[in-house]
Amino acid sequence: MPRVFGVKELPPQLRSDLEAEGMVVFAPFSGSLARRNHRTALHYSSASWENIDGGTVALSRRRLVIWGNRQTLVEAPLGHPGLTVDLRGPEQVSVEVDQFAIGQAGSGWMTLLLRTLQGPRIAQVYGDAGHQWSAFH
Repeated sequence: MPRVFGVKELPPQLRSDLEAEGMVVFAPFSGSLARRNHRTALHYSSASWENIDGGTVALSRRRLVIWGNRQTLVEAPLGHPGLTVDLRGPEQVSVEVDQFAIGQAGSGWMTLLLRTLQGPRIAQVYGDAGHQWSAFH
């Protein structure tokens, strides 16, 4: 029987992959998720919003993973142009995602507002990686 993971808990395989890549930040968060023009094979929504009671932000040297509501919400290479990370306050980070650009199923935009003590570190690591994207890709 497959194991059901806790709200803040990454699946073991994903966590071990991130550790092998060199995990830089691993932080719990709470926040919200807004979707705009969200389209999948059998679903379209012009706008929707949901609360994220608990989740995890993980940054390795290669990618950013945001896990919440028992699913991977974002998984993209660090510095990807389809994703922006902005510090909104000492404990709040805004993440804008173009789902089609980063290769997630469906299309549309997601905005995540995350409350975490590691907000400044997340913005710094992701910002530093953004300067490297154009040089390597």
